[in-house]
Amino acid sequence: MNENPIFTIGYGSRSLTDLLELLRGQRIEYLLDVRSRPYSKGRPEYAKAALEECLKNKGIRYLFMGDALGGMAEDQESGVPAQERPAFRQGIARLCKAHQQQLRVALLCGEARPELCHRAVLIGAALAELGIPVLHIDENTVLVPQEQVMDRLSALSGQEAGRGEERAADLAPDDDFIFPDMPDNDVPPPSDADMPQDVMGDEPEADSGLPGWAGSEGQAGVSDPRRPVLDLSRFRNSDPQTVLKQVFGYDGFRPLQAEVIAAVLAKEDALAIMPTGSGKSLCFQLPALLFPGLTVVVSPLIALMEDQVMQARELGLPAAFLNSTVPIQEYQAIMADVRAGGVKLLYAAPETLLQPVILQLLESVAVDCLTIDEAHCISEWGHDFRPEYRRLVDVRRRLPGAVCLAVTATATELVRRDIKASLGIDDAHQYLASFNRENLYLEVAAKNDAMDQSLAFLEDRRDQSGIIYCATRKQVDVLCEVLCARGVSALPYHAGLDAPTRMGNQRRFIRDDVRVMVATIAFGMGINKSNIRFVLHYDLPKNLESYYQQVGRAGRDGLRAECLLLFTHGDVQTYVSFIKKMDAAQQKPARLQLEAMVGYSESAVCRRIPLLGYFNESHPAANCGMCDNCCTEPKELSDVTVAAQKFLSCVKRTGEMFGMSHIIDVLRGSRSEKVLSRRHDGLSTYGIGMEHSKKQWQHLARQFIQQGLLIQDMEHGGLRLGQEAYQVFKGRQVMGVLPEPATPAFSSSGPSAMHDQAYDAQLFDLLRVRRKELAEAANVPPYVVFSDRSLVEMAAVFPQSPGTFAAIHGVGEAKLTKYADEFLPIIRDYCTQRGIVEQPAVAAPPPRPKPEGLGPRTLEVLALCESGQSIAQVCEMFKVKPATIVNHLWQAVMAGRSVRRDVLEAEITLPPDIRQRVLDAFAEHGPERLRPVYDALQGAVNYDDLHLMRLYVVLNRQGVVS
Repeated sequence: MNENPIFTIGYGSRSLTDLLELLRGQRIEYLLDVRSRPYSKGRPEYAKAALEECLKNKGIRYLFMGDALGGMAEDQESGVPAQERPAFRQGIARLCKAHQQQLRVALLCGEARPELCHRAVLIGAALAELGIPVLHIDENTVLVPQEQVMDRLSALSGQEAGRGEERAADLAPDDDFIFPDMPDNDVPPPSDADMPQDVMGDEPEADSGLPGWAGSEGQAGVSDPRRPVLDLSRFRNSDPQTVLKQVFGYDGFRPLQAEVIAAVLAKEDALAIMPTGSGKSLCFQLPALLFPGLTVVVSPLIALMEDQVMQARELGLPAAFLNSTVPIQEYQAIMADVRAGGVKLLYAAPETLLQPVILQLLESVAVDCLTIDEAHCISEWGHDFRPEYRRLVDVRRRLPGAVCLAVTATATELVRRDIKASLGIDDAHQYLASFNRENLYLEVAAKNDAMDQSLAFLEDRRDQSGIIYCATRKQVDVLCEVLCARGVSALPYHAGLDAPTRMGNQRRFIRDDVRVMVATIAFGMGINKSNIRFVLHYDLPKNLESYYQQVGRAGRDGLRAECLLLFTHGDVQTYVSFIKKMDAAQQKPARLQLEAMVGYSESAVCRRIPLLGYFNESHPAANCGMCDNCCTEPKELSDVTVAAQKFLSCVKRTGEMFGMSHIIDVLRGSRSEKVLSRRHDGLSTYGIGMEHSKKQWQHLARQFIQQGLLIQDMEHGGLRLGQEAYQVFKGRQVMGVLPEPATPAFSSSGPSAMHDQAYDAQLFDLLRVRRKELAEAANVPPYVVFSDRSLVEMAAVFPQSPGTFAAIHGVGEAKLTKYADEFLPIIRDYCTQRGIVEQPAVAAPPPRPKPEGLGPRTLEVLALCESGQSIAQVCEMFKVKPATIVNHLWQAVMAGRSVRRDVLEAEITLPPDIRQRVLDAFAEHGPERLRPVYDALQGAVNYDDLHLMRLYVVLNRQGVVS
């Protein structure tokens, strides 16, 4: 299907230079003059002869068609409507033929406002009736579809003025009639000798599975008829804050963005280390709009550069990319656009940039900024070294007038020094942003039954996008197969799949055709998908840097995202075996990295403390409010000294060389071959730990390791006694959390968990459906249209006017023009049906949730009990003991919340006489401590019943039993 539109433009007060710039921006091949008189009083440059000569010098063909398509709505002599004049009909037929031939054609008139000009009122209306798209470059240099122009006219006149009274459906084009001197292809055949070596290969298929699209019309070049192009001349003297709102639709800068942008605009070299999701791309995209010349962006990832170009052009920015996926003719067209000044942002792979023909191209134009994205690739000490990055210093030297900006998500001090030295920018400003991604909820759970745990985690996330990382290809295939069998929309991704399959799966994921990607670490680099709501690590990452990068792919839109890691020491031993196969010089740093990963996984403190500490950053608070360790209510500590003495003694008697599993087998009296062959069944500790299951002993043993009583050998996995262990043998008390046979308490992340502000989930779903439809029509991923954050804000603010819609996060001028009429009718209809009015706009992102009041699980338990669920039913739901649920209710009561009387009384099974004795004991000793009450009753009532009775007593005293 041909979507190539017919363009129109009126010069109005535009200079000829401005007109030519706009024509080049749309790559116009033919300018058709539809003025009735081809001259302009006082504007001799727009006279026919002068204009034709100027356009000829610019490679654009000029044709005068004012005798057919110019004039008034009515022939002055005959009174015949224009649509019925044979000349007009013939002129429309010629435009139809040009559309069929996919020629880039623009109609020229005098009036800049299309709704006041016959090119829209007559010509555009006739073409629209035939189904031919028409885009008008209006007085603000914005591309406006014919339908919107007529809506503007209707608003001015109150009627569908100028459309004509009769349809033009009978204006069928003459198949034998074409424009004179218009060949089928006006572009000369490309010469392979003129092209860089990396585009000499076979042309990829149009549906290559990538979001860039070497076979799709208009994707790689500067312009796209579906997207408005901004008049960038308006911004040359603007301040960055103004451009931030008008173009990008953001109210304020993220941390360090303003500082980096100021340095770049001052032509001061800079190195910016900013984590994934912190807005690195804005640091070079915004200055590109303010610089008069070109900004070149080097990226090693085809998917990333294509994605960024796509999003930039959605904002109305003239951006393009050059890499091996671009067909030769398109490649040459982009180079021509760069020469003509029609490109502001040019992305290129390093291999492409180093080609002599590209270097010559860049030396022939004004390059104001050279940006090195993923700059860690330049360093041999970086985690993803690319040798061709080392040669970029030559590019830097050949562009002396360009400021150099190097950006990356992670880089150690050694890597940062290497980046600056390798680029010759040793004196560059250095900006180091915080690595703290506040919107990521971090959680680690013991890996018991990974398959069931994964299914449980996904159960409430069926409508959300996420990634599951596995260590091996086989695990990816097995898990993906199981998920699909259970109704989860999932696809695999790993290096064992052929390239078309990998790219096809990736394409379906980024476009929301499939929700879950099950992948090895081969997946993720260059993926700019903003609405990934969770990352699940099925297996342990090899180091914290890899883990940080992988979880960083979630929540790029700033909304809450869940990150769950399933941890077991079995995965540790797998990595240890890999480390043993490394060169001797590599083994020590790899082992240290693994130890840091294990330390993070086993940490009992705020997850951000060890994670940020790895990057030499301290967390300012002990409680982040966004990790499992901070959000889980502290469990009551119990005396586990006896269990500790048993376990530590068994470790000692087996020689301090065996792992956790073997020690537990000995304690539980296993008859395994390993136990019997070593005669460990004869030890005094054999069989003395039958009171705990294997999982319960694992739970206790991990606490002993965390407390330093045991030290686990990273190489072999064996346990040995820590320095404090011998004090335990002498009677030192060990406090810990008693084990419970429970599944991980995964945090809920339904729609309401995505954002701190209340919003209408039903409206959000309607907007998401429309976003998907628009994205498919435009051949782009949904997040390019709008991020989840923008839709959430729409569903909270309920904008019902263009002015309010413009205040939504991420709505700049281009998106306002393009999408206001797509989303506002949905919001208006929804609000009208429900009597909803607009709400105050959100001026800034809401504060992150902090751990105030009750935790999420306590609130969940309280809500279930308030709905009439019994304590036994809630226990079954969460697979926990009644004491755990009673403890949650106790926390709620201490916070002043009420609990239903019938829920409590149904759980109290004590005989009336015993119950009265308990009440009397609490009356005498008070409810603050249970031990005095227990002793007063001489142990006749167990602690579980006492916890329940204490809750009942306190509720009655406070009068909060409902």
